[in-house]
Amino acid sequence: MGIELRISLSLIMACVCTGSVFGNMLVFVSLVKERPLPNPAVEMIFRHLSLANLVLAGIGEPLVVVSLAAGKWVWGESMRFFEAFWVTTFGLFSMMILGLISFEQYSRFVKQQQLKTHQVAVLLSGIYFLAFFFGIAPLVGWCEYGPEGYGVSNSLMWNNLNDNNASYIICAMIVGYFFPLIIIMFCYRAIYRLVQAQLNTSVVKMTVSANVTSLSTNRNHIMLVQERQLASTITFVILSFFFAWTPYVFVNIINMFSTLVLKYRILATIPALFAKSSTLWWIIVYCLMDVRIKKACRKTCLRFKRSFRVWYFS
Repeated sequence: MGIELRISLSLIMACVCTGSVFGNMLVFVSLVKERPLPNPAVEMIFRHLSLANLVLAGIGEPLVVVSLAAGKWVWGESMRFFEAFWVTTFGLFSMMILGLISFEQYSRFVKQQQLKTHQVAVLLSGIYFLAFFFGIAPLVGWCEYGPEGYGVSNSLMWNNLNDNNASYIICAMIVGYFFPLIIIMFCYRAIYRLVQAQLNTSVVKMTVSANVTSLSTNRNHIMLVQERQLASTITFVILSFFFAWTPYVFVNIINMFSTLVLKYRILATIPALFAKSSTLWWIIVYCLMDVRIKKACRKTCLRFKRSFRVWYFS
C-alpha cells in the first residue's frame, strides 16, 4: 500500500473513529437522561445499539487507525486476535439487533401488539449470547482469526476454506447476516402494505370538519405521523448498516472461492474499513431524521457545556 493512500485512509478512519465515539456516546447519554422516545422498548434497543457501536469504535477502531498509519499491524499477535474477536462479536450484534428493531416495528404496526421491555430484554440477552458465542468460537478452535488485506485489520480466515472454517463461516453468515436480512425484508414488506392500505383513511381523517371529535382526530393523526416518521428513521438506519456491511460480506464470499482478493489485497482492505464506518453512518442518519433525538442531543450538549463551565470557573 502506497504511503499516500495509507496516510489518507488513516486520517479518514481517525475522523470516523472520533465521530463514532463522540456521536454514539452523545446518543447513548441522551437516550438515558432525556428519554426522548415515547416507546420504552424502542428506546432500550437503541441504547444497546449505541452502546455496542461505542465500544466497537472506542476500542477496536483506534487499533486499526494506528496500524494504518504505520503500514502494518503494530500491536502483537494477542491484540490481533482480540481486535478480530471484538469486531466480529459487536459486528454480529449490530446486524442481529437490526432484525430485532424490525420485529418490534412489525409487532407494533401490523400485529398491534407492543413489545414489553422485559420481552425486549430477553431477546437482547439472546442476541448478546449468540454474538459472544460466534466471537469466542474461533478462539477455541472453530474457525480461526487472522490478518485481512494488507494486515492492518483482522477478521476470520476467509480464504482458508477447510471443513472447520467453512462450517463456522456458513453458520455465522446465516445467523448474523442473512437471517436478520430475511426478518427485515418480511417485516418491512408487511409494514409497507399496511401503510399503503391506511393512506387513504389517513387523508380522509385530515379533512374531517371541525366538530366535537376533531381535536381527538387531529391528535391521533399527529401520533400516527410521529410513528411513521420513527419507522422511516429506523428504515434508513437499517439501510445504513447494510450499505456499510454488504460489500464486506460479498468480497469475503468471493475470497472463499477465488484468489482474486489475495492478489489484490486492497479489495479486502477497503470493504473492511468501510464496514467499520457503520458505527458513524447510523448516528448521522438517526440524528438528521429524528427531531426528538436531535433535541435530546442538543439538551445533553447544553447540560455538558454548563457543567464544564461550572467546573472550569469554580
